[in-house]
Amino acid sequence: MLFNSVQYLVFLPISWVAFWSAPPRWRVHVMLVASYVFYASWSVPYAAMIFGLVVMNYAFGLTLGRTVDRRRSLLAAFVAMDLAVLALFKYFDFGVSSAAAATNWILGTSWDPPLLRLVLPLGISFFTFEFIHYLVDIYRGDVPVHSFSKFHVFSAFFPTQIAGPIKRFQDFVPSLASLDRFDPELARVGLWLIGRGLIKKVLFGDRMAVWVNDGYRAAADGAIGTGDAWITTLAFALQIYFDFSGYTDIARGSAALFGFRIPINFDMPYLATSLADFWRRWHISLSSWLRDYVFIPLGGSRRPAPVVMLNLFITFVLCGLWHGAAWNFVVFGIVWGIGMALHWFLARRIALPAHPLVSISGWVFTMVFYLVSLAIFRAQSLAAAGVMLQAMSGQGVGSGTLTARSSLFIACIAVALIATWLVSRYGLWPKVRLPVGALRPVAFGAAASVVVLFASVAAPAATEVFFYFQF
Repeated sequence: MLFNSVQYLVFLPISWVAFWSAPPRWRVHVMLVASYVFYASWSVPYAAMIFGLVVMNYAFGLTLGRTVDRRRSLLAAFVAMDLAVLALFKYFDFGVSSAAAATNWILGTSWDPPLLRLVLPLGISFFTFEFIHYLVDIYRGDVPVHSFSKFHVFSAFFPTQIAGPIKRFQDFVPSLASLDRFDPELARVGLWLIGRGLIKKVLFGDRMAVWVNDGYRAAADGAIGTGDAWITTLAFALQIYFDFSGYTDIARGSAALFGFRIPINFDMPYLATSLADFWRRWHISLSSWLRDYVFIPLGGSRRPAPVVMLNLFITFVLCGLWHGAAWNFVVFGIVWGIGMALHWFLARRIALPAHPLVSISGWVFTMVFYLVSLAIFRAQSLAAAGVMLQAMSGQGVGSGTLTARSSLFIACIAVALIATWLVSRYGLWPKVRLPVGALRPVAFGAAASVVVLFASVAAPAATEVFFYFQF
């Protein structure tokens, strides 16, 4: 079920009441039942698969915790088994079809190998990374979770099950110790996060999706104007932020209602003034995971410069491939790998002064680089990406994909988002005194009426699936 669906609107309060009504020792089990109901609403067989992976990795963790000899070999074998499951569902058909295409091109044959055509389990990339982090950290010296129920709820936790954020068990398991009491302040924050996430998703993300789909469909058909290409890609930048950060807000808010604290995943990413700064702000749980479990094990930044640059390149190619089994994702990773490697190299040799013009120039470069990479990321194929990039370079063909009104709306939302972040960052919000007494509910009612009115006008008729579900 979707977070922005009527089913979830019914499921969440029922689960919440059942959770807090149960005796404290049973609350973990209530959460497990709720998590499997949530996932099984999409696929019962894949819910069973999750259970099998949980049992397998629970056993792996205990084995690593007790073993003294050959721990490195055991870790490699355990991680390989998790990656094999991910590869089977997500990358097998891509690898086979790519190999067949290369063979046919080189030898002039017409090899058409059979493909598995498996349906990608929702969230498999996210919970696979959580399993790997768990095993690696035990190898590094952390104590495994000995309670199967606690490890089980960490793995199957429904608020973060489908699209993250990617959790760390060291941060998650301590929340299980405080489930004996209800925290009204945390619940209030949770309701605020859910409301904010729904506004981001429904009012902005879904609205942008309509224009994004039209623009990239035109690129796939072979022609799009230069202005339309830039505005369409800007709309996609807004869509992916509002959609994914909206999902994260709802996930964090839902977790908070049950007493769990989930870390932030976005920190005003479109204020980034460098490529490295962007990845410190965007999809923080993924970028920090790649840093800790790919870049640092490869040697981090303590190796000779060519090795560090190669490590950065490898890390971001894997980042691109993590997003999907398609060549546009690989190229997206290559572009970011080259950009990050060059950024690291130049930052060590050129000391830029702390000046507003330097920050503004860095912001402009970062955003242009990001938009260009998004054109590759979103395109349905490399050919469509080529059409979009050609148009963005000033060689667009045709126009009319977006109306002037749509373009103005997209630009205004982008400006409003940046302005809101700047005001928030520098603490420039005006102090508003809320009415007291009998006028306070009147003020809240008026505010709610404005939101409902705006939603009825601005929200699209169709409901879009969360964009990151495909990963």
